[in-house]
Amino acid sequence: MRRLHLKLFYLRTRLKREAQGVTAKILGVRPATMSHLEQGRSLPTLQMMLALCKHYDVTPTYLLDDERPIDPSSRDRWAERDGVVARGNWLEVPEGSMVTTHDGVRLVAVQPGARFYDASAQAQRMTCPNPGAVKELEASLQNGGRQRDRELEEMLSRELMGQRKPRTKAVAKSVLKSAMVQAAQG
Repeated sequence: MRRLHLKLFYLRTRLKREAQGVTAKILGVRPATMSHLEQGRSLPTLQMMLALCKHYDVTPTYLLDDERPIDPSSRDRWAERDGVVARGNWLEVPEGSMVTTHDGVRLVAVQPGARFYDASAQAQRMTCPNPGAVKELEASLQNGGRQRDRELEEMLSRELMGQRKPRTKAVAKSVLKSAMVQAAQG
């Protein structure tokens, strides 16, 4: 993260072309906070990192990875974070979009909005006989993903609630009350 401050300064001055005070106001922090971040005197909190990523339209990976160049590439865009194809995914490309090099390597241009599938969904996609079936599959995959995410969120919330220590407000109130009585008497 030795280059984080340089990236923040670059994004504000070259891409957003904002004054430090304007950026600070948008993010809800003091201008001194932005100054300290850009000078490398402090590091952002997790909430601040998220706000910076959204404001500058960059991913946390871009900000935190010193190997990435200062000028963000298209893969470093926050808006495109859900469209990044990863190892094990299958990319849907139109017929004729693949080219073969002289040494036999096949290249495919990834186009905006191109759909991609994990191994399980790819097997289901192979059996779709028409565009209507593809739309149904995509809807069911999205709904299934949202449902799994909700279930996981609920499970984790229950788990965290189970780990909480019980509150002892009544004890705290009685201790405070007795301390106040003693202070008044003493």
